[in-house]
Amino acid sequence: MMKKEPQIIAEQIHLLSIENTQFRLLAEAFRNTKIRQLGVAHQLLHNLKEQRLKLELILSLTDSKNKEVLFLQTDYHYQIDDINNLYEINDKHIPVFFASLVVTLLGISLSTSRGILFEKLNSCGIHNAVIPVVSPVKLLQKSTK
Repeated sequence: MMKKEPQIIAEQIHLLSIENTQFRLLAEAFRNTKIRQLGVAHQLLHNLKEQRLKLELILSLTDSKNKEVLFLQTDYHYQIDDINNLYEINDKHIPVFFASLVVTLLGISLSTSRGILFEKLNSCGIHNAVIPVVSPVKLLQKSTK
């Protein structure tokens, strides 16, 4: 039986580091693409002993022919105080983190990646390219289906 999800307390989430692990940009193709399709993927890794989570986030933009014009992979390293109250162990002895925690971390990571991309594109001479707002709740729902 699932216990009631505790409230997420922002002060208990510590963003320790951000690593841009991959970045690819086809600048000319990006500029020439009026409508871009955003793809988002994520993976959550854990070290419960150290109360740490790593969220690997990938953003990809493709053109109308499904050709990738931008790719960004970023790893977000978090330490979560009192992490033991934010998951349950399933029947396979694997921790399953509460949706409220994962949605919170996805929201933080997506917003930060949006800013990283804005700056990277700006430095490549592509100004005012804004990545659309994405619902972390919908992302989580899609990933659990």
